Amino acid sequence: MKTRIFAAAVLTAAVSLAFAASPDAAAPGRNGFQNLDKNGDGSISREEAAASPRLSESFDRIDTNKDGMLSADELRAARASHRGQHPKLDTNGDGLISRDEAKAAPRLAENFDAIDSNKDGQLSRDEMATWHKSHQRPAAPAPATKP
Repeated sequence: MKTRIFAAAVLTAAVSLAFAASPDAAAPGRNGFQNLDKNGDGSISREEAAASPRLSESFDRIDTNKDGMLSADELRAARASHRGQHPKLDTNGDGLISRDEAKAAPRLAENFDAIDSNKDGQLSRDEMATWHKSHQRPAAPAPATKP
């Protein structure tokens, strides 16, 4: 059970790192849907998805009803199913992520030294949580209202 919780925390941090460092981080995230939905019709067309290489690459897989448009529900479902598809990082089951184990998640491996606060060559659950908290993307500012 602890291994599953740790793996979930590691995966969450790895995905957060990937999106935070990614130039196409606007893909189906918090307000990314609105950013990509240029015509405001509530769906993302293939042309609109082209603004996000990662989303464009996965368009056909995400478009489950094959209507040529991505709805918010399809994007949520894809994100939810994607969470369970990451490789298990703690392959030896010791509750820690070694540098070699981190290679399975490139963004995690890229930030390994910064996350490894005690410099023991392994990432603990606490180190991952601390890194994740200190590197969360700020919330989008509220839209300005006219006086």
